[in-house]
Amino acid sequence: MKQDKLIERYKEKTANETERYYQPSKYFNKTIEFYKDLQEGIASEINFFENTMTVFKQVEKPRRKPDYESDSGSRYWYSKKGLIRGSDHWGNGVANCDWPLKTFSGKMIYGSSWKSPKSFKTEQFGFSKWEDFVFKAKLFEINNHEIVSSFKNVKGKDLIEVDKKKYLRKVIEVFEEV
Repeated sequence: MKQDKLIERYKEKTANETERYYQPSKYFNKTIEFYKDLQEGIASEINFFENTMTVFKQVEKPRRKPDYESDSGSRYWYSKKGLIRGSDHWGNGVANCDWPLKTFSGKMIYGSSWKSPKSFKTEQFGFSKWEDFVFKAKLFEINNHEIVSSFKNVKGKDLIEVDKKKYLRKVIEVFEEV
């Protein structure tokens, strides 16, 4: 989808947005519907952690070393199909992501509020396919051009690519060419 169409759709959707819910399940379901329409590209190991939403389905612990470990102690295993995450915190507000865990029993773990994940005593493991991640698109202005962020142009933590040039976010919503 072309950026001009994404910008138009983003502005239309945000103008019609009426409310956010503080109950995590309602917030999550309403928000994922809102952003699905603004998708461009598919998640990968370089951008899944940057403003995304997905439901992880509980799985057993992988039998190999993780590909990455975050500062908070969460561990990640990459595959062609998707991502396994091992962590003691799940739900809405995992850094800037909303990642509930659907347990083996079918219970959804959202956290205590829309920005507060649930903590467990032990590490839990969940899997999500790359195509099941939804990017929480944002509208930015870079060099006097409006850009909607997406999997297609987010190239890492605080890094966005526009017209084959990479920009690093220096302050919230401010990008500088690198």
